[in-house]
Amino acid sequence: EAQAKAFDYFGYDSVSVSPDHHGFAEAMGCKFVYTAYERPQIKEYCIKNLQDIEKLEPVDPKKTGRLKLCLEAVARLQDLVGDKVKVGSGMGGPMTCASFMRGPDHLLRDMRKNPEAVHKIMEVNTQNLINYMAACWEYGVGCSVGDSFASCTMISPRDFRTFVKPYLKRIADWQIEHIGAAGNLHICGDSHPLWDDMAELGFSSVSLDNAMDLAEAKMVMGNKVALKGNVKPVETMLYGTAEEVLQASRECIEKCIDNPRGYTLSSGCTLPVNTPIENVEAMVNAARLWGRPKS
Repeated sequence: EAQAKAFDYFGYDSVSVSPDHHGFAEAMGCKFVYTAYERPQIKEYCIKNLQDIEKLEPVDPKKTGRLKLCLEAVARLQDLVGDKVKVGSGMGGPMTCASFMRGPDHLLRDMRKNPEAVHKIMEVNTQNLINYMAACWEYGVGCSVGDSFASCTMISPRDFRTFVKPYLKRIADWQIEHIGAAGNLHICGDSHPLWDDMAELGFSSVSLDNAMDLAEAKMVMGNKVALKGNVKPVETMLYGTAEEVLQASRECIEKCIDNPRGYTLSSGCTLPVNTPIENVEAMVNAARLWGRPKS
């Protein structure tokens, strides 16, 4: 209901409800602390040793924890506004889910010392995401993927190609085969060394962190994939004025509106809690003022 009311108020182009990374990691056995106004905080990893990895099995999202609740919310949101706007859901990517399950420091060490164990985690996580996508599609809802830990801020391009790219490709391929098109892929931080790889995966669009330059991304990927982004979520959206949001949004639009495969204005990552309503309104207004409908 909250997402439906937000759509009625702002009138933006899509709405979504998502389990994010936490929902999948929790379904696998991780424990989180939930508070009223902050993102969930990890309390206990579910993979404490290599033996735990051998016990991992994919889960049924229709029967498991918050994934089940999220699917109920997806169905409800589709009923409320699906006739007026595109409804979607978002998933944490397989590498980011792995970092929540194993812990980032242990996961990075395992990439060197126990690579097959990492592949086992990635296999299970990828199947979890496919199971969730299939359940969402029963309601006519497609999914986007955000794999923040796959960034070159965290891992090398070589590790991305070894441990991440094959699994993201399977996710995109599943969407193309069963839905007709893959959704959006977002990777936080420095994704520049991965742009060619990201464009090859088959996702319909690539969302860029505000640390990346849209104009440069357009030169590299523009003929292969639509682009999305990338107003600063903290400096501009949270702490800036509405006028600053308008200006930053216009700059993004002017950089990328002529992207051959299309462009969507958005923030560079998830909006922080307490982002001023007037700043969200300013971004929506900027798209109406300086954007143009997809042909």
